[in-house]
Amino acid sequence: MSVAPDRTRRGIVQAAALAAVSTTWSARAFAQQGPLKIGMIAPLTGVAAAFGSEYAEGAKAYVKAWNQRGGFKGQPVGFELIDDESTSVGSLSAFKRLASASDTSLIWLASASSAILAVKAVTDEYKVPVICGGVVDQIGIPPAPYLFKVAPGTADFQKALIVWMAKKNFKRIGVMYPNDGYGQAEILTIKKLAGDHGAEIVAAETFQNQDTNFATQLTKLRASKPDVVYIAAAAAPAILIYKQYRQLRLQFPLAMTQATISRAFFDSIGGAANAKGLYMATNVGSLGASVPGPSGKLYAEMEKALEKKGTLFTTFGWDHGILTEWAATSAGTDRKALRDKLEQAKDVPAINGPFTYTPQNHIGQDYRGLTVAEHDGERFVIAQ
Repeated sequence: MSVAPDRTRRGIVQAAALAAVSTTWSARAFAQQGPLKIGMIAPLTGVAAAFGSEYAEGAKAYVKAWNQRGGFKGQPVGFELIDDESTSVGSLSAFKRLASASDTSLIWLASASSAILAVKAVTDEYKVPVICGGVVDQIGIPPAPYLFKVAPGTADFQKALIVWMAKKNFKRIGVMYPNDGYGQAEILTIKKLAGDHGAEIVAAETFQNQDTNFATQLTKLRASKPDVVYIAAAAAPAILIYKQYRQLRLQFPLAMTQATISRAFFDSIGGAANAKGLYMATNVGSLGASVPGPSGKLYAEMEKALEKKGTLFTTFGWDHGILTEWAATSAGTDRKALRDKLEQAKDVPAINGPFTYTPQNHIGQDYRGLTVAEHDGERFVIAQ
């Protein structure tokens, strides 16, 4: 009886391998040759596939739309997609393969932050420009000469929130954060930004990530009479804190991190209706075409190319394309020329805010690509 499960497992592994080959082949067939060839690495299988597949969809849609507009100098833009299987080893191997190919002008990297940092360490050796995603600021600061990050840095999320609070005349801020490295970094940033914008931290309560009861901290926050409270937490602690906040019938406005908001969050609190009034700083790409200005217009263009509703991660893939076309239009296909042009980017419009790079900072986007959203009981909308 034990033979059948073994065969089943072998079948699953073989099917996954064939799917990976098929994915890579279909990406090559999408636009195999061209004077400008882009290689892309993304987690299409494994633990990070949920965001990697959407990221790749946005990127492929941009290349398709670019080619429909005539491509690069009248020829199709070449494109090759490789699955890193959600591992740093896979990402590094795929990078070396693409970077070693003389016809690869530029690489898009949609891997997890740990994998991107592994690639960052060798980019200067291969001297091929890389546009990447990722969360941590260390990807773009200090900069590697050939690696350029999209999406704002972590401090920009706090800045977007503090700037919005200042506009709302929220001067008294309460903070609740975990007693770990992440929490310490959050409170230091919030304190500095609050001071810069005329606000005051009236209470700062800590907790351990394994805690399950937060009534004491929440009661102390209430006693400080805050205009708003920021909860610097994610996953299980954030869910428990929010549930207890509602159970205690607290009235102060609550802001949480974008990382908190997930399907599990809504399921745990009893549905979207129970999130009404919750604030968060978020990438403008998460709010769709309703965002005013260039971001909303570019989002609508992306959805037209996708032929379906977009997601936050498809916007990151699309923004890779915007930046690449902007640079290649004047720099051509030469790797060094592309690198130099990318570093000269200043306020290049994109869905998630304008791109600006300097020799000292390769993060690219900043708090202008973020907005504060409020949950209306059904979905997040731009906070007023």
